[in-house]
Amino acid sequence: MSAPAVAVSHNGNKFASAWKDIRTGEPNVYWSISDKPESADGQLVHDETTGKQDHPSLCIDATGTVWVAWEDARAGHDEVWIRSSRAGDTGRRLSGPSEAAASFPAIATGQDLVAVAYESQHKDRKTIQFHLIASGR
Repeated sequence: MSAPAVAVSHNGNKFASAWKDIRTGEPNVYWSISDKPESADGQLVHDETTGKQDHPSLCIDATGTVWVAWEDARAGHDEVWIRSSRAGDTGRRLSGPSEAAASFPAIATGQDLVAVAYESQHKDRKTIQFHLIASGR
């Protein structure tokens, strides 16, 4: 295991952790969500295990929804994906198709918003991308 991330809800009633794990031989991202300050074996964050998944980042919004962002190389190069703990959410790519590589996501929440920033490679230039995602109440 490596690259751990942790989040605690603002009211202290929910705890989440995420990490990279190679238990299946491939690097994948797992997460654990609990109402107690502990971590379990965890569940896969993503449904596709092709390529390397790495560098998770976590936050918990005002509704208690856990959000995770991670690097995902299922397409053959690093992309940034996000997912919430809401029922039916299996994740989606956040980085754009014109980005040659996207990595090292950081995620945070405040009020009704979730924000994600990450490194992005456009041709021969690195930039920082920033996205606001409305989480709703």
